[in-house]
Amino acid sequence: MANVCRTDIKIKANEAAIKDFASRYEVCNDGLYPNEQGSPHIIDEFGAQAELLIDRIGSKWVQMYDPWPYWEEGMTEYDFALESAWYPPSDMMKEMYRQLTIIDPNTEMEGRYWDEGFCPIGVFKFIDGELVTLEEDVEIDEDEEYYWDEQIEPVFDRLKEQL
Repeated sequence: MANVCRTDIKIKANEAAIKDFASRYEVCNDGLYPNEQGSPHIIDEFGAQAELLIDRIGSKWVQMYDPWPYWEEGMTEYDFALESAWYPPSDMMKEMYRQLTIIDPNTEMEGRYWDEGFCPIGVFKFIDGELVTLEEDVEIDEDEEYYWDEQIEPVFDRLKEQL
C-alpha cells in the first residue's frame, strides 16, 4: 500500500451552505501554502472533535490538494480535493458533512479516492447521513498508454453504480 491517497469531493447544497463552506475552506491552510496571518488550519476548521489527530481527520495527515478551488456567487456545487495518508480523511469528511447539513439538511456529498498504487481505489457517498464506501484494489498494466482511461475509470464507474 502506498502512502498518499487523493480524495476528490463534490458537494451539492443550497447556495447559502456552499457559500459558507467555500468562504471558510478557501481561507484555510495546511501548513504548506502561504496564508494570511490568523488563517485557520484545515484541521481546526473541519476536523472532528477528538483528542488524537487520527481521530480528528481519519488518517495520519491531510493536506489541501488544490488550495484555491473555483467558486463564485450563486453556485450550488463545490468540488475540491485533499491528500491524506493511506485512506480518505473520513472523520474530517463526516464533520464537513455535519456542518453543511446544519445549513442545508438536503446536502449531498460524494466522491472518489485512490492511492498512488491504486490499491485501493474507491467511491463514497453520504446516504441517510452515513458515509458509505465501496472500494477495490486494481492492478494496472503500466505499459498501457492510457491506463487511467482503460483500467481505472471503468472501475470507478462500476463502483459508483453499485453504490
